[in-house]
Amino acid sequence: MRCQRVNIFILAFCLLDAFNLASAADVNGAAQSAADVFLRRLTAAPHQGMGGSFVGSITGANALNGNPAGISLIEGNRFVAHAARFPRTVAVVSKVNDVERHEDYGRYDLRASGFESINYIEPMDNGGVVGFDVTFEYEGRFSRVNHLGKSTNNFPANNLAIGVGYGKRLIGELFIGGDAKWIRSKVHESEYRGHIGHGYAYNLGAIQQVGKEFRFGILVRNLSNGLSFSDDSIPDKIRRDVLFGAAYQRHHKDVTVHVAFDLNPPFEDGIRTGFGAEVWYRGRIAGRIGYLRHTENRIGSIFNLETEDTEVEYRLWKMEGLTVGMGMNLGTMNINAAYMPQIKPQANTSEQIRIDRGQSVYYFSIGRSH
Repeated sequence: MRCQRVNIFILAFCLLDAFNLASAADVNGAAQSAADVFLRRLTAAPHQGMGGSFVGSITGANALNGNPAGISLIEGNRFVAHAARFPRTVAVVSKVNDVERHEDYGRYDLRASGFESINYIEPMDNGGVVGFDVTFEYEGRFSRVNHLGKSTNNFPANNLAIGVGYGKRLIGELFIGGDAKWIRSKVHESEYRGHIGHGYAYNLGAIQQVGKEFRFGILVRNLSNGLSFSDDSIPDKIRRDVLFGAAYQRHHKDVTVHVAFDLNPPFEDGIRTGFGAEVWYRGRIAGRIGYLRHTENRIGSIFNLETEDTEVEYRLWKMEGLTVGMGMNLGTMNINAAYMPQIKPQANTSEQIRIDRGQSVYYFSIGRSH
């Protein structure tokens, strides 16, 4: 019991120190890079179905790109492959005109995108666990030549992350972990088309197990100095975050219930949170439901319908709504799928926004346990 109290004190100290570290970062007020959005999409399908809550509950190979402390919490789940699909989104912005009627003046057009990733973890002799992951995100249609007629055989915009992680039981039931990612980002905005930047990002996490039913977690996400581009005017920053999470699990006969809750301060643009639950029957099939609310400030291109010029705007975007998912265990194989809402731009004063296309996001994963 004394060891558990010491661990909780250590975790609380880490929480305070991590919060100061992230909240003091100058990059949080700067223009974020395309890779910043990419890195926030990498949570595993089982947790996306639970409102995106993962900080205190994620385990095994799924914990890479999530909370790396979780890779050493369980045995098995050595390999998992993820895929996600984000639909093309068209959002029309209208403003009040001289006769007090709303008139369309601008349009956001987000190209369809997706990513695939592979995560692998392996226990080490000293009791720790090491992991490796590769993720490739693409946006727009595959093209064989660029706008200059040169051969590319690639997507117009893409992101690649190659990472390594390590997790270990520290004291009693306190688990810690970290991962590091090398990032390559190709942008496609009209004024920056074809530019490629490189950089690194790091995650640090801790999870405290309390008894058999409760877990509490902390994650410091995307510690980075940003990306390096040949053109200094290209948005190159990656936002640092601190997330807190808690999870509860209960077994009763053939049923296992798992509840999780995450918070992502600060809350300048409203609360950012995710919570949800899953119910497993005999460890073979699961249903999941949750609620997610996430906000972020983005610099994006908007097409001016009056002048037919492309402008750059700084605007709040929000993802909010119900999430659902399911999972199946077939021997050593596990399969998961999740649905969640698409992120949308938010209206400013005297504006209205109409979504003409794009509503939902789909996540999938398949893994193998030993």
